Parts: sequence; structure tokens; C-alpha cells
Amino acid sequence: MNTISKTILKYEWKTFVRNRYQVVMLLASFVFGLYAIYYGQSEIDAQRETIVTITDLEDVEFSSYRDSFKGALESSAQEQMHDIASRPEFAWFRHGYHAILPPHDYAALAIGQRDLFRYYYRLTGMSLHYQLFENELANPVNLLAGNFDLSFVLIYLFPLLIIVFCYSSFSAEKENGTLPLLQVQSVSIGKIILLRLLFYFTIITGLALLISFIGLFASGDLLDAENRIPAIIWILGVVTYCAFWFALLFLIISFRKSSAFNAMIAAGLWLLFLIVVPALLNIIVTTKYPLSSTTLAGLTRRTGLENENDENESREVIMEFLSHEPGLAASDSLIHHNMPAKAYAAFTALKDINSNQEVTRYNLEVEKRSRWTKGFHWLSPSVNLQHLFAQVAKTDLETFLQFQKALTHFHGDITDFYFEKLFWDHPIQLEDYSNLPSFKIPPTHSNLYGVGTSLAKSGVMALIAFLVGFIKMKNQ
Repeated sequence: MNTISKTILKYEWKTFVRNRYQVVMLLASFVFGLYAIYYGQSEIDAQRETIVTITDLEDVEFSSYRDSFKGALESSAQEQMHDIASRPEFAWFRHGYHAILPPHDYAALAIGQRDLFRYYYRLTGMSLHYQLFENELANPVNLLAGNFDLSFVLIYLFPLLIIVFCYSSFSAEKENGTLPLLQVQSVSIGKIILLRLLFYFTIITGLALLISFIGLFASGDLLDAENRIPAIIWILGVVTYCAFWFALLFLIISFRKSSAFNAMIAAGLWLLFLIVVPALLNIIVTTKYPLSSTTLAGLTRRTGLENENDENESREVIMEFLSHEPGLAASDSLIHHNMPAKAYAAFTALKDINSNQEVTRYNLEVEKRSRWTKGFHWLSPSVNLQHLFAQVAKTDLETFLQFQKALTHFHGDITDFYFEKLFWDHPIQLEDYSNLPSFKIPPTHSNLYGVGTSLAKSGVMALIAFLVGFIKMKNQ
């Protein structure tokens, strides 16, 4: 770096230090970042506490079932507990298993969908769709207000900070009458502006990285295998995003207009990328792929056989169910034993079978909406980065769709376990509690191609804005 460049940067540093408003704004941004980390951690810690609580409840429940096999049954309560523990006609709809989507270490930094979709379910052998859709998936208040997590601070507030610091980098000299003095110097005005932007890029991006590192360290171990790549992606996303906004400011400044013009255009672009584009995409995708949960609402209504005491109706329901289950088909000879329990179990299973097509269609529409929206992320680096952060923290929509698919497989394991004993009239033994169904989420791997594409989109837009601004500034 030559002497002139050092002199310009030294002057910028002195000007920055003497401007108390800029220093206060940086400190305020730092405080906002720390609060956002605290807020995100408190939200995810509350979810972790809930997970511990429901896990303990499940352990206590099944411990009481195991204990009922030991010793004499001296009271009616003990006999009732043993019936629930050993008789499949009771156990299939009383035994509850918790399927949990644990938060990633970095979920606190980008809460994403975790406050909108359920991250745990208590499943029994009853209708899966009834249990999935019986509660509202989204909190309307959170949908409206969002979360003040670290991703919000970086995506929404830091561009405003960049605009405030840089919008008058050229126009202030012109308006203060010092531009002629700069123009007679040996260094070009374009280089002076670039050095100023580089100075503030170092300060503001450095602050964003400092806050990010604090959040990453506070949320998890960076040396952990599951955290290393997500942490690198987060850092690259922050640098690329800041570079885009500085390149955009450089492009605006290259027109050499007044400070008011620069501020108005920069604020308009902030509104465009963070408010208008997401709103338009939402309107278009809602129109293009309309979703109606009316049919799903019917699945949440508790229903049963029209006449549970009618043996012919019960037999028909059981036989229809057995036609879908080859492994249980031969149990029809035992149909008269525990017929009401078998008929109700068969009815709930048939309800899932009959509604499966509608649920599958609904989920496919959700996936189509998600794919279509991702195809237009290049329109807004802000939306693009928000999705990237959600991918890193595993709080994106795709994660919850995978969770729902895993729930379907787990529910199948539950019904297979209990229905085999119910329809074959086999009691549940103590040793069976060593082989209970357990929920497992299939391992997911980082989509490096998708991540690279997201980073490339922001990088390309930043490069284009910079090159256009550079050419325009040089020509003038």
C-alpha cells in the first residue's frame, strides 16, 4: 500500500473516531447482535427443556408399565396399569412414543421454522394423520412479527448500517466544497471512494464477523464435526452479503448525485430486496400453487364406526384392513376375540390409508412451492441469505418435511408392533419392552452444491454491481 493510500485511510480513521454518532451506531449494532444471540438461545433452550420434560415423561410412563409385571397386583390401580401394559387391545392406543426433532447447535442463530412447525409429536397406534394435524402448525403472532435472532440482525439491520455510513462518501465532498481539492490530487476520486468503502467494509464486516463468531462459539463447539462446515458457510454468507451491499452503494455513488438522492435510492433498494420482493414472491406462489387445508381439517375430527355393536360391520372393517396387511391376513380366524378393539384399530388404519393420497398431494404442493420459490432467490440476496442461514441451522422447511416423512415410518413401526399382537391375540410380555419401536431421523448431509449456488448468487450480484459502478466511475 502506497503512502497516499495510507494517508487516506488514516484520515478516514480520524474522521470516524471523531464522529460520535457513527461510534454509537456501531456499539448499538453490537448490543443488538448480543441481544439477538441471547434471544435465540433463550428460545432454543426453552425447546430443549421441553424435550427433556417430555422424554422424562415417556421414561416414567414405560417404567410404570415394566414395573407392573413385577410383584403382586394388590390394588385395582395396579391391575389397570398391568392391563394397559400387557393387553394389546389397550396398549395400542395408550402407549405414547415421542418423536423429536432436536435443534441443531446453530438453530439459536437462525430460528427459521422451529417456532412455526412442531418439533415433537406424541404418537400412538391411532390414526397418524389425526395426530399430525390435530394442532395448528403455525403461530399467527410469530408469523407476523418474526424473531429477533442473529440472522435478523445481519440481514435486516446491517444493510441499513452500511447505507448510513457510506451513502455520502462522494456527495458530502461536493456539498461541502472540498471536491475541487480532491480532484487536483495525484490519486483519482474513484480510488479515494474505493478506499473509503474498503475502510468501512473492514469495520462493518469485521463487526458482523465478530458478532457471528460470538454466536457460533456460544451456540456450539466449532471443532465438532457437525458444526465445522455450517460455521464456515455462515461466515462466507456474512462476508458475501456485506460485500453485495457495499458494491451496491458503490454503484449508487458512481452516479455522483446528491446525498439525498443516494439515501433515497439506497433505502428504496433495501425495501425492494427485504420487503417488496419477498412479498411479491409470496403472492405469486400463493396464486400459482394455491393450498387449501380444508380437506386436512377433516382428518382432525375424531370418528369411529357407525355402530360399534354391529358384528357384521366390525367384521367388514377388519377384513378390509387385513386385505392391506398380508402379514396379518391369516389372523382372520381369531376375528371374534377382541372384535371391538380390532375393529377400531382397523378403522383408524383404514382412515390413514384412505386419506393418504390427499395428504401426499398436499405435501407435494408444499414442496412445489418451496422449489419454485428457491428458483427466484437470486432476485433478492436477503432472501437468499435467509434461506442459507436456515439450511445451516437446519431450521428450513426441507428439514421439517424430512421430519414428517420420518414420522410416517415411525408410526408404521408402532402399528406393526402392536397390531401384530392385537390381531394374533398375543399378550405383551416384559421382554417385549426391550424391543419397543424407537424414532430415528435419517442422517442428512449438507447440500454443498446448493450452498455453493446460494453463495455464488450473492457473489455474482455483488461483482456485477461493483463492475458497473467501477466502469461508470472511471468513465466520469
